[in-house]
Amino acid sequence: PGFFVKVVPSVIETFGQYYPELVKQKETILELINEEEVAFSTMLARGISYFTDLEEEIKKAGSKTVGGDKAFYLYDTLGFPFDLTEQMALEAGMNVDSKGFQNQMEEQKKRSRDARNAAKSGGATRLELIAEQTAWLANNDIAITDDEAKYEWDLDLSSSVTAIYTEDGFLEAGAKAGPGDNVGLILDKSAFYAEAGGQEADVGIIELETAKFNVMDVQVFGGYVLHTGVIEDGEIHVGAPATCKVDYTKRRDIAPNHSMTHVLNGALRQVLGDGVDQRGSLCNDEKLRFDFSHKKALTNKQLRAVEELCQQSILSSEIVTSEVMPLAEAQELDGVRAVFGEVYPDPVRVVSIGSDTSVEFCGGTHITNTAEAEAFALVEETAVAKGVRRISAVTKSLAKKAIEEGAAFETKVAETEKLSAEIDGLDKTAGALRKELDSGYMSAVLKADLRARIEAIQKTGVEAKKRALAQRVDIVLNVVNEQLHAAVEEGATSLVLNVDIGADSKASQKVMKAAQTIAPNMAFMGISEEEQGSGGKLMVFALVPEALMESGLKANEWVSATLEVCGGRGGGKPGSAQGQAPQCDDVNAVIAASEKFVSEKTDAVV
Repeated sequence: PGFFVKVVPSVIETFGQYYPELVKQKETILELINEEEVAFSTMLARGISYFTDLEEEIKKAGSKTVGGDKAFYLYDTLGFPFDLTEQMALEAGMNVDSKGFQNQMEEQKKRSRDARNAAKSGGATRLELIAEQTAWLANNDIAITDDEAKYEWDLDLSSSVTAIYTEDGFLEAGAKAGPGDNVGLILDKSAFYAEAGGQEADVGIIELETAKFNVMDVQVFGGYVLHTGVIEDGEIHVGAPATCKVDYTKRRDIAPNHSMTHVLNGALRQVLGDGVDQRGSLCNDEKLRFDFSHKKALTNKQLRAVEELCQQSILSSEIVTSEVMPLAEAQELDGVRAVFGEVYPDPVRVVSIGSDTSVEFCGGTHITNTAEAEAFALVEETAVAKGVRRISAVTKSLAKKAIEEGAAFETKVAETEKLSAEIDGLDKTAGALRKELDSGYMSAVLKADLRARIEAIQKTGVEAKKRALAQRVDIVLNVVNEQLHAAVEEGATSLVLNVDIGADSKASQKVMKAAQTIAPNMAFMGISEEEQGSGGKLMVFALVPEALMESGLKANEWVSATLEVCGGRGGGKPGSAQGQAPQCDDVNAVIAASEKFVSEKTDAVV
């Protein structure tokens, strides 16, 4: 155990009477701290090992400086703290290029920011307002944007342009932006929802008297709503009248996902307990994604319970309401949920679903009834970080598609289950079905159930195949015994046989044992296709007695020469060797190569 996990019991004993949750969560605390210490120790060992090799490399080069790129690799890839790198460098009589490290850090941040911005602005430069720009707006008596209309639906809101922002700053009075320009418009009023709380921003069009502006992203900075996009045609100037035309079709796909995120949050707490806390979310027009605190993967039983609770909420047509109230009053609401670490305004908006399904602080756009979500499918559950899980789900048409595809696939699995265990290739049929399932779009709950059923089919097919192979091996052994006896009677010193034992290594051992018993002085090679005539995998195995080894015949060379015909490889010793080829179209050519090699090495009668 690490240091910290040893002191935890004393800390809990000392402070437990003041913080009873410490006592209640003692085992969880011990487990998490132990996991963190183990992970840190692993990282430390990996980093020290890398630094040790790096130190040797640097000193060999006659330098005393750890490059910024190397320090950054330690930090970024291996998780090794920069101050530890500096400390180890100091102890080794070296220094670290801290400026180079900082440059690498800034470059990475820029790459990440640029990628994120490009994704949100359709590839155009994403515009942002920092303190300098919001101060300029305030100093020029430009009022913050009134965006109360963002909660309205099917509204063409009349507004006016109060500022135009470009990559080079704000346009001066009288200046105009023209077609193709990537700009940010600030309006006195807006109906667009700016990205917040995990919900993606609205898109749409801002129409002006002489211009049309495509809104590709909406962000809020210090109360100023910045609509970023490209001017499609015409020119825009400050003071121009404008009409906000939100793409409500897209919002109608986002809103159900946001509302069902709240339902999902409640369902998780109901199934997993009060230890579940939201750690992040994403709601767009394609899916909802919810991150939450939980130590391990959910069982399929738990996932099913969560999915069914969400589906039941839709079937129950629960009313979704919102109310703005004082923060202190809202915090006293029974069962209210808030995101840990989030700072909420006062007053705060509270969104409630059903009588007790969900009560959360939220500034997002929502449906008015859960029935509007139409359907729900939980499509993935995975880990995000230590102690944090992620669920992805879909609603409306995508959920219906997942449900329909799942039902169709379940029918396919049921039909396969009806097949006889003795049918040829049942295990391969199940294997192909498994691959198809893995790429299928359906409920993760159903997918897990179907995977288990397919594995059972595959197991049945493999067991049947083993039984059939065992019977076949018995028959083959009888034939091999006869051929070995015949070869001995003829006085042959080598024998090459095509044996039908598939790619069963245990069966090959039985064949070789028979050869050693019946013909101990004979060189023997067995050649077997995984499936006769398939052109697939080929197995070769050989035995060479000591007397023939002395005359120049080596089993490992024999196997290699034989497999060379079909691109296979072998290995082993002079007395015993084996090998494989991934595919073989002409087994007769392989047998001929084997016989040619052995005849050249010995005076045997083949």
